Amino acid sequence: MYNLGNILPQNINNIFKKFIFCITTPKTNIKPKKTYCFMKMHRDILVIEDDEDDRDILREIFRDLGYKNKIVFFSDSTEALDYIRRPEIEPFIIISDINMPKLGGFELRNIILNEEILLDKDIPYIFISNAQDEHSLKQANKLSIQGYIHKGNDYNKYKEKIKNLVDYWKVNINSFSSKKQ
Repeated sequence: MYNLGNILPQNINNIFKKFIFCITTPKTNIKPKKTYCFMKMHRDILVIEDDEDDRDILREIFRDLGYKNKIVFFSDSTEALDYIRRPEIEPFIIISDINMPKLGGFELRNIILNEEILLDKDIPYIFISNAQDEHSLKQANKLSIQGYIHKGNDYNKYKEKIKNLVDYWKVNINSFSSKKQ
């Protein structure tokens, strides 16, 4: 391992965040195309929540936790879908409510799983919900989610769950693939 501390500028992380996101290997008949993203953990966190009070709570939680990621909120899941379909958009994680008008969280997740361009972005998908019934949990697990957080009524417990979730993905994001093996 080389010590590049004296060679690289102090703001190297900012340079990497702005200019170096991924290296893509070519697709061959032996290996599939693979993208290695080294700075995924610094990308935007998308929160899809139709309830204004719940969005405010999540804003406060993320402000309290002090993550440097930009937190992008959507009250309408169809707008979130349009946003993530843009080729330049590659979020760190998606945190989505389940019960929403127009397009529910289950339906949104299913669309992401069935559109190759979205699946190739390898975005961990986490549900947040007040629902704890067996049907909702089974349905969520059928959709290959990476987490399910019960909102509950205790702010500190909810904040701790969000912190644990984000911290986990900051450590493990580069080994994640949304494709079924």
